[in-house]
This record gives sequence, structure tokens and C-alpha cells, in this order.
Amino acid sequence: MTGWRLGWLVAPAQFVSQVEILAQNLFLAPSTVAQHAALAAFLPEIAPILESRRRELKARRDFLLPELRTMGFEIAGQPAGAFYLYANCQRFAEDSFAFTHEVLEHTGVAFTPGCDFGSYGAREHVRFSYTTGMGALRDAVARLRSYLLR
Repeated sequence: MTGWRLGWLVAPAQFVSQVEILAQNLFLAPSTVAQHAALAAFLPEIAPILESRRRELKARRDFLLPELRTMGFEIAGQPAGAFYLYANCQRFAEDSFAFTHEVLEHTGVAFTPGCDFGSYGAREHVRFSYTTGMGALRDAVARLRSYLLR
């Protein structure tokens, strides 16, 4: 349910009241449709669909991660459950915001500046999502490589 902003938290009992206070300030309630969709995601017949999607995201990650590294992006770790890579782009630019706009303008490849995800290291990082199909990823990698290594 990528993007639905629906989830849960497991916390030690002594922290539950403090977490509830924090949570109250972050959201009111998920929509009814999101709640019903989340319940449906736990039905036994959905498991094969979820496993297929997990394998596909893993294949995309396993393609994109080494490709970005060979281009010169520094990526500290390998995501185990995410659908994006957070990459250091200092080799190419000092400002990730300007860098993402420049690349988009010249290649049509879109990725996100680090400032969209907080302030720590934001100017030096970009985020690449791999939620699109493998064909689009291959095309984007080819265009990005051609542009960066020109």
C-alpha cells in the first residue's frame, strides 16, 4: 500500500502514552477506504500477490543499486523493505535541489532532492524511487548515465 500513509508501531509498554501523544499530532485518522484496504491486505489469498510484488521490487532494487553506484553515486546501504535509494550526489553537484532540476530538464529523468526528506545531508543527497517498471528504469538509467558521464 505504498503511499497510503497507513501503518502501525510496536513500542515498549512504558512508551505507549508518549507515542500516542506524538501520533495525535501527526494524523487524525486514516480514511475508511485505506482502513478496509489494509484489512484486505492481510487476507490469505492476497499473500501470493504481495510476494510477487516483493520479488519485483527486489529485482528493481538489485538492478538500480549497482547501476547508480557505477555512475558515481554513493549509497550507504541496501534497503531491505523500502522502494527507494537515498544517494549521495556530491560528485555531481553541491546542491541536490538544483541538480535534480538540471537532470530533469536535460534528460527527462525525475528523482527527488534530499530537502524533501528532512535537513540532515539534504543538499548532498537525492532519492531514487524504483516503483516504476523495469523497462522505464532501464531507460532512465541509460539516459542518466549518458548525461552524467558525458
